[in-house]
Amino acid sequence: MRITEKISTTQLAIVISSALLGQYSLTYPKIIAGAAGTAAPLMTVAGTCCAAFSLFVFTRLSQRFSDQTIFDYSQGVIGKFPSLLANILVFACFFMSSALLFRQFGEVLSTVVFRKTPIEMSILMIVVLIAFSCRRNAVKFSYVLLFYWPFVILPFLFVIMMATKSVRPLNLLPLLGNETPKWPQALLSPASLYLGAFIVTVLLPVTEKPRQALKAAMLGIAVTGCLYLLLVVSTIGIYGVQETLQLLYPTLEMARSIAIGGDVIERMDALFIIMWVINVYTTMYTMYYITSLSLSHLFKLQDHRLVTTLLMPLLFGVSLLPQDQFQLYSISRITDESGYLFLTGYGLFLWITSLIRRKGGRSHA
Repeated sequence: MRITEKISTTQLAIVISSALLGQYSLTYPKIIAGAAGTAAPLMTVAGTCCAAFSLFVFTRLSQRFSDQTIFDYSQGVIGKFPSLLANILVFACFFMSSALLFRQFGEVLSTVVFRKTPIEMSILMIVVLIAFSCRRNAVKFSYVLLFYWPFVILPFLFVIMMATKSVRPLNLLPLLGNETPKWPQALLSPASLYLGAFIVTVLLPVTEKPRQALKAAMLGIAVTGCLYLLLVVSTIGIYGVQETLQLLYPTLEMARSIAIGGDVIERMDALFIIMWVINVYTTMYTMYYITSLSLSHLFKLQDHRLVTTLLMPLLFGVSLLPQDQFQLYSISRITDESGYLFLTGYGLFLWITSLIRRKGGRSHA
């Protein structure tokens, strides 16, 4: 049955913004500080621009086939077997990223909140919650992200604004860094934060005005990019590069240092953790949703709800494979960065091929 419900372009921008602000908010300042030093804010902007280019490619490609998802039109663009292989790789990319996100969620809860609770229980809880949440169509999926967006953005922005009064500008100098940044990692680390931007290839068929989708997509990633930039500036500005590298979760430590009203209100880390849990939910929800959609298309199923249930034990099992946090974050970095490169290359290849073969076109947009 054809979906008659649609989301507006403003709602699309909010959905993209909500989906992109991920759980790496706790560790990202440490990652980028290790790769770029005091040039971390500059490299965050550069990485966000790379991600914006990828989102531009995804959006322009989808505008040529605005009544179909990428899993549907890829076969007509590059052929049956190549599209099957590519869709398997898309599934593998989001499957691994989802599993590792679940493990990271469990690690944080076991370290910060539920210290006596087995990590397996924390992971199982979020896997079941996300799986049942994903049993929705694209419009209802968007409504969930729309609902949680204020609870993700506003507390996050509040905590960062309260922390800016403790920023010491000298900790951010020199702007270009004392040493040459590790360019591949310094660019790919921030760019891979926006892996969920691929969701636009699924949502465009349920968008009211696909012609305006590009503006909405750029607005969505701009909002998220600004928040990541503020996060890096405030964290490194308070602690400096070397101390940031020594902290397990530097953003959480930043929230703990905030005091309001002459120390009347302290320990803002409690608010930050609540915000972070909602933040993690929207990100994992997006990743799981794309994973289930890609697998359902591989099996040629009309409804992806069965797949969301079948994926639960698989994702739970894979999430437990890393032996420790060091191995977990190493695998996560490799998975996310290689996934970003593959998805960007795949989208660019489909777009160029569709232009050469004159598949789709503005009439569809």
